[in-house]
Amino acid sequence: MTRAAALCTCLCALPAVAQETFVVGFDGPAAPGGLAPGWELRRWSPLVGWGDFEASARVVAEEGRRVLHVKSVRSGFLVATERVPDAGRLPRASWSWKAVTLPAGASFRQRSTNDQALQILFGFEGGRVLGYIWDSTGEPGATGSGLSWREDVRVVVLRAGTADAGRWIAESRDLAADFARLFGAAPPLLKGVAVQCNSQHTGTEAAGFVGPITFSAK
Repeated sequence: MTRAAALCTCLCALPAVAQETFVVGFDGPAAPGGLAPGWELRRWSPLVGWGDFEASARVVAEEGRRVLHVKSVRSGFLVATERVPDAGRLPRASWSWKAVTLPAGASFRQRSTNDQALQILFGFEGGRVLGYIWDSTGEPGATGSGLSWREDVRVVVLRAGTADAGRWIAESRDLAADFARLFGAAPPLLKGVAVQCNSQHTGTEAAGFVGPITFSAK
C-alpha cells in the first residue's frame, strides 16, 4: 500500500465530526408590520392603544445583513419566535447587538426601573426564562431575577451603560451552563426566543438592533 493510500485509509476510519449550527434570523419576505416570517410582536404596555407611546420592531439592512431594529417610547414589548432548535443538542447561542438609546435611570434591580434597551430571552419548557440584558446601569456579570415578582425569570447583565453603545458587539453564551448556574438544574426543552425592548417604567425611550442568533454545539 502506498503512503497516500494508507493515509486515506486512516482518515476515512476517523469518526465524522458534525459542525452543525442553527440560525434564528430575520431573512425572508417581510410580514405585515415589517417583521420576518415566524416572528410576532407582543406588546404589554400600555395595556390599551391610546396615549403617547411607540412600540416598533422591523427588519432593516445593516452592514450587509438583515437585522431587527426595536424602539420603545414609554412602552414595553417583545418580538418572539418559536422556530428554535433543541438547546440540549446545540447549547451555545451567539449573536451581535447594538444599543442606540438606553432608557435613562433604568436598572433591572428594581421593578420601578426595570427597563432595558435590549434583552435576549430564551424561554424553556415549564415557563422558565433565561435572559441576557444590556442595562443602563449596573455591572456586567450581575445576575438576578429579571422580574422582581417572578422567580422563574433569571437574567445576566452582559453590557451596562453607554461605553459600547452605538456599535455592534458580539456575544456568545453557553445556555446550558448559564441555566444550570442560575436555576440549579439542567435546562429542559427550549421553546422560543425573544428580543425585548422596554421603557415604560422610567417613562423614557429605548432603541437598538439585534442580529441573527446562531446556535451551535460549542
